[in-house]
Amino acid sequence: MTATAQLRDEHDRILRQASGLAGIVDRDLTRDLASEARAAIVGLDRLLVVHLTTEDDWMYPMLMASADQRVSAAAGACFQDMGGLLGAWLAYRDHWSAEAILSAPERFRAATRGVIGALALRIERENAELYPLVDRLAGGPSGSVGAV
Repeated sequence: MTATAQLRDEHDRILRQASGLAGIVDRDLTRDLASEARAAIVGLDRLLVVHLTTEDDWMYPMLMASADQRVSAAAGACFQDMGGLLGAWLAYRDHWSAEAILSAPERFRAATRGVIGALALRIERENAELYPLVDRLAGGPSGSVGAV
């Protein structure tokens, strides 16, 4: 198992939950669908906040502190580009109650597409660029997240 196996699994679960939310926004937002969208936001929040906090508080600082300039530069660039996602997510989560969704469905659609797009981009970059660095720093297949 790699050091990032758990984080990669979390990415998969986050993407599945986000996909469910994305499917809702393309429909006519009735009161029931607004409640369903809110429940999807809450479900995604349960997965996302812990995951992003782990990455922002542990993974990014560890990589940015690396003596390997390529590693620290890659992590710094990714964090610079995507480090504000947690704050953006929290603002989105706190704003979009079922009532807010019903009162501004087009704004909700745009906001949802934006936050899901940013989330998907971050996941893609981390899977392709950063997680391989974490695995390498952890010593390959025998490393675990706690061992990094």
